[in-house]
Amino acid sequence: MKKYTLLFLIIGAISLPSLIACGGDEIKTDAPAEIAKEQYRCPMKCTEEILDKVGACSVCGMELEKITKS
Repeated sequence: MKKYTLLFLIIGAISLPSLIACGGDEIKTDAPAEIAKEQYRCPMKCTEEILDKVGACSVCGMELEKITKS
């Protein structure tokens, strides 16, 4: 019985640090980050249209604003 207790303590001591290190939710990869494209939409939100270039709203004619990611 003493052998098994010692065995379980050794296995626990070896595996515990790896279990703690794997607790994060963040996935790390070596893949390059996706290039973020600029997106624009109407400041009055009169349309759900999102464009990838500067211009005017097709409904109200206001200048489109750049969407900022938060």
